[in-house]
Amino acid sequence: MRLQKKWTGLTFLLLCMCFMQVHTAFAEQEIVRKGSELTGIIDIDSSLESHMALQKDGTIWTWEGNEQAKRGPKIAGAIAAEVGNIALKADGTVWTWGSNESGQLGNGMIDKPKASANHEPEQVKGLKNVVAIASGRSFHVALTKDHTAWIWGNSCIVSMTRSDFTFNENYCIAYEERPQEEKAYVPGLIKRENIKAIAASQNNISIVKEDGSVNRWGYWNNVRMGEDTLPWATKDIMAVSEMFNDYMGNLLLLRKDGTVGYYEPPAVKPKGGFTKISAAPYSANYNLALHQDGSVWNSEENGSLIQIKGLSNMVDIEARAANSGLALDDKGTVWSWGEAKYGALNQGSASPKTLSVVKPAAVFKSFSIQLNDAYIPLSAAPVIINGTTFVPLRDVFEALGAKVSYSSGKIAISKGKTSIQLEVYKHQTIVNGMKKQIAEAPRYYQTRTIVPLRFVTEALGASVKWNTVNDTIMIES
Repeated sequence: MRLQKKWTGLTFLLLCMCFMQVHTAFAEQEIVRKGSELTGIIDIDSSLESHMALQKDGTIWTWEGNEQAKRGPKIAGAIAAEVGNIALKADGTVWTWGSNESGQLGNGMIDKPKASANHEPEQVKGLKNVVAIASGRSFHVALTKDHTAWIWGNSCIVSMTRSDFTFNENYCIAYEERPQEEKAYVPGLIKRENIKAIAASQNNISIVKEDGSVNRWGYWNNVRMGEDTLPWATKDIMAVSEMFNDYMGNLLLLRKDGTVGYYEPPAVKPKGGFTKISAAPYSANYNLALHQDGSVWNSEENGSLIQIKGLSNMVDIEARAANSGLALDDKGTVWSWGEAKYGALNQGSASPKTLSVVKPAAVFKSFSIQLNDAYIPLSAAPVIINGTTFVPLRDVFEALGAKVSYSSGKIAISKGKTSIQLEVYKHQTIVNGMKKQIAEAPRYYQTRTIVPLRFVTEALGASVKWNTVNDTIMIES
């Protein structure tokens, strides 16, 4: 009996220890909230791993891969936007913003090399009655109501498409002399007429004429450059989608009869009823086609069409990479699926099998922060952990005029007569020499140092409020 009692007591002790460990684990489990679904969207676009969504109020949202969308500029009245930072308004005007290293803003100027200027949205002068836009990121294209197309930006692509240039290879080779290159920094007419559709990627541009024929120009990794000389056997094209590739790439075609394919029509007529197409980067096996019934289909290079189950009631699509894409539904929600990584295909590895079933997830937008009615650009999204909002170390507080320093986990923030000392994973802080405890300590999160927003902001003399309608943190100083 003594032996039995001894083991019973030991068992009880072990059970108590296990309970305490489990209880501690659950007590320390962090509850993390990162944002909300991206809704109210009217247009989406993708370029490699960069993505963009336009909200109906004109707000631009951008993200990389499968990250959360971050708030960009607001262009009231915008009805379309492209990853290259160009937007079209309902009044037919075109607006550009961001960097200008290739003259893509269209204002006749160019940023100096290695400059990191981030220009605010401005109207591109000289353009009116525009009905469609396309972007190769370093150059932009605009189609007008009178069926003419304008192009500006990268002098390599511009010089081969405009009649006011005499194209030579120097325009596409670094450090070579480029005569009258500055002309490329303002919109000029493409040397074709009767244009009804346009498309572009980083190194290609295509137009569809009223008769259904296609013209194409591009720069293909020093192998070929200029106008594409491939025979165009068909004249029944309604729209095109350019596939990004270092070489010639592929051109996905949408025909007038609603079928999808490439240069030559197939011997047997394929399924029709498609209204939009999107070519995937680097591989022609993962192109997307949108059917008039709202379903999404994968279009392979061999002409096969495979319906992607799990997607319905869609109004827009963007192919991203192998078995990856974006889709916009009829309620304005953006859905994504796949890893959105194109690199493996670029390195020549075997292509994954095309999937017919996916599990789409709604794209989330991050919380925004507004300082005195102006949104603060953030290097990383704010995150709520156990009810406390954390932000990247510098963005907000430097915008408040504070000085921020960091060394080996120790953080110092100062503004005027106020000084704040914090330490990563330490709940004790020092404000103006006085020790104070905080509920949630600074920490490392996804390789970044984040700090509690409200504590530091209020210590600097500012106030913090939440706008739950648009998930915005409002700071007044």
